[in-house]
Amino acid sequence: MINRRRTLAAACGVLMAVLVGCTPGTPTPTVAPTPGPDFTQPGVAKAMVKQLLTLAGSTKVLLVRIAAEDVQVSVLADNKPVTWAFRDGQASKIASDLQYVDQATFDVDGFNLSDVGSLFRAAAGQCGSSSRQSLTIVDSSGGEVAMSVSTDPESRTVFFNPDGTLTALLNFDTASGVNAGIRDVLGQRSTVYSVSVISDQGVTAEFPSPTSSGTIRRTRGAKVPVITTTRSGSDLRSFPASRVNPAAIWRVVTQARGQADIAEGSKWSVTIDNREKLASPRMYFSFGFTVVVADIDGTIIR
Repeated sequence: MINRRRTLAAACGVLMAVLVGCTPGTPTPTVAPTPGPDFTQPGVAKAMVKQLLTLAGSTKVLLVRIAAEDVQVSVLADNKPVTWAFRDGQASKIASDLQYVDQATFDVDGFNLSDVGSLFRAAAGQCGSSSRQSLTIVDSSGGEVAMSVSTDPESRTVFFNPDGTLTALLNFDTASGVNAGIRDVLGQRSTVYSVSVISDQGVTAEFPSPTSSGTIRRTRGAKVPVITTTRSGSDLRSFPASRVNPAAIWRVVTQARGQADIAEGSKWSVTIDNREKLASPRMYFSFGFTVVVADIDGTIIR
């Protein structure tokens, strides 16, 4: 009897060991990673930009880039670009391929970064994508500092004015589009060599360079802000920029389109300059193969 009890006890011990071995072990608890700051929330990105600029020790900003989870700033220090970024939960100085080639520096306080999420939503509404959005402020061309939002995969870049409003989309086949485009390219310039409008493309103005014998060209497209480039000098005579009258341009367009050989809604272009070296510049229009010449006030000459 005793042997039977010992055998049974041993069998039960083996069975318990088997059952214990088959029982799943208690899972090791995991700690969820602490989420980092969301730079799309109001005020968060602006505060981080300020912090990174303090760490960089310079207010001569070359570039600001903001995404939902990271922020990067590049500044000019000892005439060289230095980049700081907040990534993976910490701020640090990082390597960058940014080169300094006399691009403009800017003051971040001149740009509305109070609500980056709002800018992202506005950009998505215009370009149709919100995939991995990032905001960039940088000298886009010739000293023109622009704020824009892009996506990855890349869609159409959306531009903003410094106050955070969308850069207007312009239709240069309207009186208002011609007026806005000319206003943008002329800016505060007092003299100009020429002003051109292409109804389905944009507005261009050329000016004497204040620092060299070259020519400065400023172009406003339908969906992008002014782009500035330089080229060699011009043979044209300059004239007062105040003589350019958008209303006179549109008056000629509407009158010419009423002629028998010019279809309503036809594409057109005009260049205003003083190529004939007269007392005043003239406006030279093209409607397909038809050329129309008008004086600066919009009276058709031929």
